[in-house]
Amino acid sequence: MNNTENNKKSAHQGKNAKLFRETRGIKQEAIAIELEISQQAVSQLEKRQELDDETIAVYARVVGIDEYFIRNMVDDSLPEGSNYFYDQSSQISQHNTQTLNFNPLDKVMELCSEKDQLYERMLELEKEKSALLEQLLKEKK
Repeated sequence: MNNTENNKKSAHQGKNAKLFRETRGIKQEAIAIELEISQQAVSQLEKRQELDDETIAVYARVVGIDEYFIRNMVDDSLPEGSNYFYDQSSQISQHNTQTLNFNPLDKVMELCSEKDQLYERMLELEKEKSALLEQLLKEKK
């Protein structure tokens, strides 16, 4: 058995997913929302040796890394405390105790409300524009 085959067999995808999630300060609840499962189910996923493709894809997208790292990184691949996967690694290591304390659904609702307000404002402007055009047409006659 060559060295790469050995590395692939010893990669613990659940631990890798958890490591990257925690490094980014992302809570299990955020992953749970994306996967449409409970936080407890996410905790169980992170204990599994292998994860399914959809789960790996969601973790990679939310955390902002390539799926390769979750699939293939062996526990001893990096020295303790290393952070080679992010552009802002120095900021992350300085603020590793900071976590996100907002509900993503609240943010979605806030954005929907802003979109509705902008649409209403645009509609009012269109009405004003139509009124002005009608007035100009009347004046030309």
